Amino acid sequence: MNILYKLKQLDPSKKALSFLAERLQNDNYRGIQLSQHNRYEEKDIVFILEEIYKLVKLNKMQIRNTDLSKRPHNIIGEENYSTLVNNICSKMNRCTQDSLRKNLFVDMHRMGLIDRYNEKCEKVAPFQRATIKYISLTTLGYQLIKSKNIFDKHMIYTNALERLLGGFGEIILSIIFELDAYYIEIYELLFFATFVNKEMKHKIYLKSDIVAFIREYRALSKIQKKQLRDIVQEYCNPKNFDGNKTNKRDYHNWKNETQQIASLLSQTVYFEYNEKEEKLFIKTDKNGIYSGRRLKRSKEEKSNYFKEHKIEKTKGFELHHIVPLSMAKNRNEFDILDNWKNMAYIDGYSHSKITQNNNFHMKLSFKNTSAIFNDIRVNKKDTIICEKDKEISYNVENQNVMKEYNQKILNAKE
Repeated sequence: MNILYKLKQLDPSKKALSFLAERLQNDNYRGIQLSQHNRYEEKDIVFILEEIYKLVKLNKMQIRNTDLSKRPHNIIGEENYSTLVNNICSKMNRCTQDSLRKNLFVDMHRMGLIDRYNEKCEKVAPFQRATIKYISLTTLGYQLIKSKNIFDKHMIYTNALERLLGGFGEIILSIIFELDAYYIEIYELLFFATFVNKEMKHKIYLKSDIVAFIREYRALSKIQKKQLRDIVQEYCNPKNFDGNKTNKRDYHNWKNETQQIASLLSQTVYFEYNEKEEKLFIKTDKNGIYSGRRLKRSKEEKSNYFKEHKIEKTKGFELHHIVPLSMAKNRNEFDILDNWKNMAYIDGYSHSKITQNNNFHMKLSFKNTSAIFNDIRVNKKDTIICEKDKEISYNVENQNVMKEYNQKILNAKE
C-alpha cells in the first residue's frame, strides 16, 4: 500500500494516478485480455492451417489434452497432432504441443478459423472453458488457405483479427482521434486503454474517462513517467503477494499481453507498431488507403452532428459510428463512414454493449422515438434499443436521413 501511496504522490492533482493505484488493487487489474502470449503474423496462422489441412483435411484432429509435464508421451489418436507440431517447429522454429493447444488454438478459435470440441465431440464456444480433445478447420479457415488472391486472403485474415479483437481496434482508433494525435504509447495502452468499458467499484470507465487519463499522463514530465513505471513495476512483483494467480500482480506478464495486443493491432489496415519507440501509430501508406497522409477523423463532421440535431454535449455520452470506421477499405470509404449521418450520440453503457459484440449492431431502425441497433449477421436477431433522451440524444426530424444513409452504406456494392 505504501508503494501505491508513492504513485499518487507523484502528482496528487492527477486523477489518472489515483485511478491507476485503484486499478492495481483490483483483481481484474489487467482489464481487457484479448489474446494469448504467442507472437504471430498472418503467414504463421496460414501455415498452421495448411498443415492441419494436409493431415486431416476438414475432418477432426485429436489433440493432446494434458500438459507435457504431466504426460510426456503421446497416446493413441494423437499421432497427427504430434506430426503437426513437429512440422510447425521445422518452419517457425518455435512451438510445443502445449503452446499450440493452450495459446495459438485458443486465438484461432476466437478468430473463427478453427472449431474446438470436447471429449464427446461437441463443439465448444470460443470463450467457453472446457477440456478440448479435437479441433477442425472452419469454412473461414479453409477459405483463408485456399484463396489465391493475396488481397482477398489478407481481407479474410483481417476480418478474423477483428473478430478476435472484439471491436477493440475501433476503440483505440477512436481514442487516438480524440487525443488529436497519431499514436498511443504502449504504457498508455497498458495503464489506461486496456481498462476501457471495464467496471471498478460500481463505475464503468468509458472512453471519455480513458482519454482524460491519457491526457493527464502525457502532461507528466519524463522523470515523473519513469518514476510511475518504476513504482508500478516494483508493486506488481508476484513475490509481493500470497495466494493464487488471481491474488498476484505480474508486471512483465501484463506488459507482454499488452505488447501482444499492439502486435495484433499492427496487423490490421489501420495501425503500425514501432517497437523501438513503443508506440502504436495510425498507418501512413503513400500508395494505399491513406493517400500519403495520416488518417484523421473529421472534426467538422463531429460538430455537424450536434448542429444538425440541435443538441448539446451530455456527460456520459459518446459519439458512436453506426457502421464502424474499421469497415473502410480505402480513403473514400473512410470519409463516407466518418459522416454525421452515420453517427449516434449514445450513452457509454450502450456503446460498450455494441463494441463488446464486435460492432455487429450496424443496422439502424426506429420505433417511435427510440433508436434500434440491429445485429447484421444472418440468423442473429439481437437488438440494442436506445430510448431518446435516456440512452441516445438526437433530433427525431433526422430519423429518415440517418436511416436512409445507413441503408445506402449497408447495401453498397464493392
